[in-house]
Amino acid sequence: MGSAAASGLRLLPRDLLKIGELVRAGGLWNGDPIVPSDWLKRSLTPAVTLADGRRYGYHWYLGASAAAEPQRLERWVGGIGWGGQRLYVFPALDLVVAQHCGNYNKSGTEQRRINDAIITEIVLPGLV
Repeated sequence: MGSAAASGLRLLPRDLLKIGELVRAGGLWNGDPIVPSDWLKRSLTPAVTLADGRRYGYHWYLGASAAAEPQRLERWVGGIGWGGQRLYVFPALDLVVAQHCGNYNKSGTEQRRINDAIITEIVLPGLV
């Protein structure tokens, strides 16, 4: 099987979490600079606004999710992959969440609905 630039990266959840921790820490890993903080800041700056209200930087989605109770938006930056793979970094909560799914035969809308429900109905209510 050849590489596919849009969906060819294969990571274990723990490795996906490491990327999220690197982003959460501003490019540092165990206190050592790995990614220049100015580059990370630029890559997390919105470049375009999507039709659904989310924004997009350099390969990072920028959005917000709300727990049903209490109704409070939590901003996140994230990576969104094929089949429901997601990486969310919630800076204000000091939280990184990796979702490792296999919904390859579902539409993008259905994949997103499932991932969003996990965040808004399970993860955030347990924290905020």
